[in-house]
Amino acid sequence: MRQTRLTLAEFPHHVTLRGNNRRRLFSYASDYRRFLWDLMRAQRLWSCTVHAVALMTNHVHLIVRPPDDRALSRFVKSFAQRYAQLRNQRRQSSGRLFDERFWSRPILNERQLAITTSYVELNPVRAGMVESPSEARWTTYALHAGRPECSDIPPGLWTPSEWYLALGRDPKERAAAYSAWCAECQARGERPEEVDRIAVLEAASAEYSQRLLRPDGSSAREPQMFYVCP
Repeated sequence: MRQTRLTLAEFPHHVTLRGNNRRRLFSYASDYRRFLWDLMRAQRLWSCTVHAVALMTNHVHLIVRPPDDRALSRFVKSFAQRYAQLRNQRRQSSGRLFDERFWSRPILNERQLAITTSYVELNPVRAGMVESPSEARWTTYALHAGRPECSDIPPGLWTPSEWYLALGRDPKERAAAYSAWCAECQARGERPEEVDRIAVLEAASAEYSQRLLRPDGSSAREPQMFYVCP
């Protein structure tokens, strides 16, 4: 049974698109640039904010903040469909370029956002494509790290998150703090799966606690221990 996708308005979401049957998405620099052009067009069309990008050979990672619960699907469909049609046309091929459904998960707190951002931008390092994340030209790492000349992501596509802006008082301080954070995450092998699970448990706990309150703010009953299966 097809699982319903959870989309939360004005929350950042980790989004992944993969090539159908691991099909290659990008072969030349012009392919990457075309994809980014379509991404920027969709961003303007659906008013989605993009906080992070990593374009790999056969998959894509994004952190996107949609303005409402319908915008994310429309945003992804808009750029993915245009890019797939053009790539198939140029290569005189047919068939589905991307998997039928994209994967997404809402990011519920700052720690989750911090770890997911580093995870997205360290993808090329984990894949062995580069030794340093600043060498990966098709990610937003260099923009976060204060080295825009090392990135081929258009600066107009990228909007720094509130978490990133709080890392320092000026661009230089933020860039240094972000670089150090990514180095720490890389050394620890930090991945978002566990912190995603914790964020969901915390959200469930907060919602449960809220339901125990009467309208006047007093407790409806004594708190009870409860468990959420992972």
